[in-house]
Order: sequence, then structure tokens, then C-alpha cells
Amino acid sequence: MTRRVFAALKAGVSNTRAEPVLRWLVKRSRGIRMPFDLVKNEIYDRQAGEVMRRVLKPSSNCVDIGCHQGQFLREFVRLAPQGRHWAFEPIPHLAEALRREFPSVQVMDAALSDRSGESSFFVLPDAPARSGLHKREFIGNSGARREIRVRTERLDDLVPPATQVDFIKIDVEGAEGPVIKGSLETIRQSRPCIVFEHGRRSSLDFGFAPEQIYDLLATHCGLRVSLLCDWLSGRAPLTKAAFTHNREWYFLAHP
Repeated sequence: MTRRVFAALKAGVSNTRAEPVLRWLVKRSRGIRMPFDLVKNEIYDRQAGEVMRRVLKPSSNCVDIGCHQGQFLREFVRLAPQGRHWAFEPIPHLAEALRREFPSVQVMDAALSDRSGESSFFVLPDAPARSGLHKREFIGNSGARREIRVRTERLDDLVPPATQVDFIKIDVEGAEGPVIKGSLETIRQSRPCIVFEHGRRSSLDFGFAPEQIYDLLATHCGLRVSLLCDWLSGRAPLTKAAFTHNREWYFLAHP
């Protein structure tokens, strides 16, 4: 395959639903045995970056919920250097590392939810990105879980009144329902773009079905919900039924 043909094929499938399969096949043809889900994660990360580049302005205010090692936060600071940014990471050593790297960002070692208080948080030392407020025992090959106690907070209690929030990222291993429920005032007021991870099984552990997630964003906050690739390509947003039965796990809520 010539470089010109390959470039044309790459451009033709970019931000389509066929892209993950074709990229996975290309990697396998090159001897790269990457799991399909990791290929999809690479694409989600790239698409989320494209969304941020399109919507963020130098003065945009952003919130990173489930900050981990700061991949999104770095883009917030780079693309919106004049904005005010909040980052939430419950694992103490990760939060401390974020404070050192991002002194201008308000970093809080708390888990966002729909109530303020304290909760168990289950850390997977070998896979910290999969840690969360639920044990998620269906996840295999992640090592022994370590239970710690963390603060829980509502975003609506932490963002100053009348503050415009332009972009929110939510990656909380199934707890997106409580996070959104505790952020409704902020979302209704600001109508931000929200990149969020959602999977039926993980969300049900917190008592939220996909239909409820859709209703919180669409009915209560007046946002539309799209796949990242659809929004980037100008395609129509998802209906409630399409979101409920979707097998993807990264979405964009948007005005």
C-alpha cells in the first residue's frame, strides 16, 4: 500500500464508526498486538483533543473530574491559559503530583458525587485509572484492591455562583450519574461541553441506568448527547434510545 493510498484511507475513515476496526487491523498487520479496547481508547483521546481545540478559548474555565495523571488538564492549561481550572483526584499521591505540576490549578483530593461526606474508595495499585467508589469486581487482572477513605463533594458546592464553566471532563469509573446529579446547577447555568465516560454495567452499580444519564443531561440540562466522532463530523446527536443501547463508552454532551 503506497503512502498516498494509505493517507487517503486514513482521512476517509477518520471520525467514522469504522475507524477503530480499521486501525486495529492495520496495527495487527504491522505485528502490533494491541487489544481492540486500547485502540478505541487511543481514538477517543484523539477525538477529545480535537473537541477541546475547537471549543476552548484562552479564557475558558474547565473542570477535570477523575484527573488521574492530568492528560486532559494539560490541554486545559495549554489551550485556556487565562481560564480558571479545577481538578478532582481522590488518590492522594496522584493529587499531590498534580498540585506540583499545575500550581495555578485548584486541585482537590476528593471524589465528586451527589452529596458531601466521606466514602470508601477502592484503589487498584496496578491499574490506578480503574480505581473508584465501587469495587467493580468484574474487572480482572488488576491486582488486589486497597480500600481508602476519601471526601465526597458536590461540584455545585465548589464552583462559585455565577461562574461560567465551559468544559467538563468526567471519567469516574461508573460514578458519572452521582457526579452529574451533584453538578446540575452548574451545568444548567453554564451549558458546557462535557466529555464523559459511560458504561451500562458500571453505571448500574451506582443505581443509574443509561436512560437516567440521558435524562439528566438532556431533559434537566437542555444538552444534546453525541458520540465524539459524530459531533466532530457534524452528524446528528443521539436519540435517547440510541444512547441507551450504544456500545461505545465515550460521549459528548453539548449545547
